[in-house]
Amino acid sequence: MMTSSLYVHIPAHLLPARLPFLLNRRLQPEVACQEVALDRLDFIHLGGCADQLQEHGLSTTLHAPFSNFNPGSSKSRIRNLSMKTAEKSLLLAEKLHARRIVFHPGLAYGNDEKKLNVWLENNLTFWPELLRHAVEINCTICIENIYATSPDIFIRLISLLDSTHFGHVFDIGHWNIFGEVPLLDWLDKAAPYLKHMHLHDNHGERDEHLAVGQGGVPFSILFEWLKTAEAPPTMTLENHSLPDMELSLKVLQKHFLEIT
Repeated sequence: MMTSSLYVHIPAHLLPARLPFLLNRRLQPEVACQEVALDRLDFIHLGGCADQLQEHGLSTTLHAPFSNFNPGSSKSRIRNLSMKTAEKSLLLAEKLHARRIVFHPGLAYGNDEKKLNVWLENNLTFWPELLRHAVEINCTICIENIYATSPDIFIRLISLLDSTHFGHVFDIGHWNIFGEVPLLDWLDKAAPYLKHMHLHDNHGERDEHLAVGQGGVPFSILFEWLKTAEAPPTMTLENHSLPDMELSLKVLQKHFLEIT
C-alpha cells in the first residue's frame, strides 16, 4: 500500500487550518461535511486548499453530509432534499478535485425485505443523473455500510447501476458493531465493487472511532486480506482526533512500510 492510497479524516471547515499539517506530513484529507452545513462552507476557499494539495501531488476524498440524507426514502420530500444535498456535494467534490465521494445509504437499523426493495427501487431512479455528473468530473460515488448486516443490498444496487463510477465503501468499524457475516466473507463478496474503506476501531457496542488497534476490530485479518487483494481499495483513517490518527498511522506503518 502506497501513501497515495491513504487518506485521513479532516472536517471540511478545518481544512484551511489543517492544510500546512497535511502538506508537511504529505497526508491526504477525506474532507468530511458533517459539522458545518454545506451552505455555510466557502467552496472557493476549500477549492484553493485542494489546488495546493494537488500541486504537491496529493488528492482528496469527500464525505458528503449524512443528516436527513436518504436516497431510498419512500417519502418524496426526503428524496428531494437528499437530491439537493447530493447535487451540492458533487459541486464541492468538483472544487476539491475529489477522486471519490462517500455517501451514507440512509437505511435505518433493521429492515425487512419489503423495505429494502423500496429503498433499492428508489435508489435506482435517484443516482443516474448524479452519476453522469460524477463521470464528467471523474469522481467515484461510494455507498457506505452503516447498520447493514451484510453487503448484499449494496451489491444489488451497484450491480444494477452498472457503472465504474459507483461502488462500495466498507466501514470496518460499522461492520464490527452491526455486521452478521464474517469479515472475510464480506470482503470477498464485496471485492469486485469495493472502492474505498474507512478504518477505525471500537469494542463492538458503539461507534467510538478509536485508533486502529485500540478496540476489538480484527485488523490483522483485514491487513492480510489487503496484501493479497487483486485491486486493493483506497482507505481513510476515520479517527476524529489527531492523537488517535497518529496512533493509527503507526500501526499501519508496521504492516505497510511504504506509508510515511
